Amino acid sequence: MTLLARAHQGVNNIAKWPLICNRVHREYDESFAANNDANLFRGVFETFSAAEASAPTTRPLGYDNSAAAGMYMDRTRKSYPTDYPVMFWLQKLIAEGCSQFYDLGGHIGVSYYAYRRYLNYPATLKWIVHDVPAVIEQGRRVAAEKDRDGYLSFSDHFQDADGTDLLMAQGSLQYLPDTLPDRLKKLGTPPHHIILNLTPLHDRLSYFTLQSIGAAFCPYRITAILEFTKSFEALGYKMVDHWNNPDKSCPIPFHPDHSLDGYHGFYFNRIA
Repeated sequence: MTLLARAHQGVNNIAKWPLICNRVHREYDESFAANNDANLFRGVFETFSAAEASAPTTRPLGYDNSAAAGMYMDRTRKSYPTDYPVMFWLQKLIAEGCSQFYDLGGHIGVSYYAYRRYLNYPATLKWIVHDVPAVIEQGRRVAAEKDRDGYLSFSDHFQDADGTDLLMAQGSLQYLPDTLPDRLKKLGTPPHHIILNLTPLHDRLSYFTLQSIGAAFCPYRITAILEFTKSFEALGYKMVDHWNNPDKSCPIPFHPDHSLDGYHGFYFNRIA
């Protein structure tokens, strides 16, 4: 158990003592509001808007700001254990002729840069990243220097996913005010393949929490796993693979039944 996990466990245990429960809640709220370098969670909410409304005013909301746009440069230079299932399936799909990738919430193209050291990108590759405006602006600046092959581009509209071979979302679905299946329904030709990774899912429950990423506060969606998979099956997708991300967790102090000790990854393909 990590030091941060032990600290959260201690908070949960102490909070059971009625005489100091309110004090512990207040102190955690103050730490959460002042946080600038840790990954923290607070509260359980029924809706995205309720989680958003609960955010302190000490940081911006969401990733659409310069501080959040400047994060994750380290991920362009190296891969992590959670990346390898994604690279495995990308390698197979590239070999099958897939070359148009839509990277939903791909930030500045972190996966594009990290994976090119391991995968043989085809000359026909079009890797399209969609994110919020501040991140896209930063991504275009970085690409002008780092994208030596010119395969990377940026999209301002989800409709640009229409007709692509593959949609991937790595740790981004939890930040959407709507769901990916709802967006896919609006496309004329949804991507044939979908790779999802770093997705927080609960065994039984669907809810929201509020995350502090240090630079900002973000409403954060957590979905019941069966509800999640059935929403893709309803659109004609078949689950080909499912893996765990055990090195990712979502500890929500005072809410142990809503905390997660691992995240999930999936590969779906569309039947006909």
